Amino acid sequence: MLAAIVKRELIDHLISLRFGLALVLIVGLMVLNALGFVGGSYEFRRDHYLEQVQAEQEIGRSNAQMGLWKLIIHGGQDYIYKKPSPLMFCAVGANDALPERLWTPSWQSEYNGTKFYDPLPLIYWDIVGIWAPKTSQLMQTQAIDWVFIIGSLLSLMALLFTFDAFIGEKERGTLKLVMAQSLPRHTLLLGKFLGAMLALAIVLSLAILVNLLIVIALSQMNLGLVEAGRLIGMVGLALLYLACFVGLGLWVSIRSSTTRSSLVGVLLLWTCGVLLWPSAGGALASRVVIREFGDAVVMEWEFNPPEKMKVSRLRSSARRSDMRKPEKLRQHAEAELANRRVIQNREDEFLAYSLGEVEKARHIVRLSPTGCFQYGMEALAGTGIARHRSFVEQARTYVQQFEQTMLTLDRDDPKSPHIHIAQGLSRQKINPDTLPVFTENMSATILLRHAVVDVIGLFFFAILTYMLAYRSWLRASIV
Repeated sequence: MLAAIVKRELIDHLISLRFGLALVLIVGLMVLNALGFVGGSYEFRRDHYLEQVQAEQEIGRSNAQMGLWKLIIHGGQDYIYKKPSPLMFCAVGANDALPERLWTPSWQSEYNGTKFYDPLPLIYWDIVGIWAPKTSQLMQTQAIDWVFIIGSLLSLMALLFTFDAFIGEKERGTLKLVMAQSLPRHTLLLGKFLGAMLALAIVLSLAILVNLLIVIALSQMNLGLVEAGRLIGMVGLALLYLACFVGLGLWVSIRSSTTRSSLVGVLLLWTCGVLLWPSAGGALASRVVIREFGDAVVMEWEFNPPEKMKVSRLRSSARRSDMRKPEKLRQHAEAELANRRVIQNREDEFLAYSLGEVEKARHIVRLSPTGCFQYGMEALAGTGIARHRSFVEQARTYVQQFEQTMLTLDRDDPKSPHIHIAQGLSRQKINPDTLPVFTENMSATILLRHAVVDVIGLFFFAILTYMLAYRSWLRASIV
């Protein structure tokens, strides 16, 4: 009986004008999205990324020729770059509002004829100049990507497919005839739900297939197994998102007294849930984030710990002859390392605070299924806050591993004083090919872990809307 109901509902959808409109609109926008991606900025970003990475590797090779001390102090490179995601056409999101690199600076200062190098292995000051002015964009960025096409338009189609599922049959008198066949109510509800979902799945599958064929045929991008797995995850997330609106449409149809009132109801709910709440919540959240972020930036620049003051006192009183005495070198090294640990901890607190404020703001938007869908898609596409946090964590780990490798090479030099300061490290040249290279891990498992909260949120919304429809249908009159 369930299969017959699903078949009937699916056929009704396929021969309806709504299905044709949805197919033309969604496929057309997917074609536009693919053509925009092919002629857009991805290939430029990818080539620019490769050029910058190669330039940084040349810096590391040049420093290696100057000696191990230069590498350990300088870090081997000036910047660590974030690789552009090949799936940015699926979810652009906050990608353009986030920094594309992290600074690993060091600079030279001189006191009484003695040169010192400030070892700062990784700092986030790029956020001040690149990210902070664009914080509001994290909530407002919109593009013709999968998130917009599915999140805004196909969700509306899901409501239009179901707004008259019950009230329409009730007005035509067919609902009473169907229920006269001793058909369980839950079977009819499930059949209508699955019929609408199958119709939407056909539209979604055809649109995505056309989109990917154009992208693969006209671009130089190669989609491997990792990208295929992420795409499958995004399709599953899209179906879960559409299930929320199918259940919502069925609930409104059951609760409405006329077809017209049902149409008005679903349009009102779609406007509030898809358009107004994500935008209003994002605008409110961005105001909070910008104010708090500004306070954090001021605190960071005015930060002057005792360890930093001690380093300044030692440097100002240092003499060139002192830098040849191991006990003096160790005194400077201890102060430098203490100051460095404080700075690193401060940087980590600063980043955690800043990203934490943004994440709190995103929780406001997650009160709508559209928010969960957008952030889940960004996580799987590798373009959102979650991917940026992962990039920063991997960059910090790489910098620490680089430093430990250099210290190991220093211990292998019998002529080195083995003191962690510029004047106390090995001067020997090293083979540039032995330098560790930063490689960001963007596996589907890591990205999926960042989307867990959004998947759970969408699952909750899907169950909630279906249970609302089920509860209302059990109590509804069929006449």
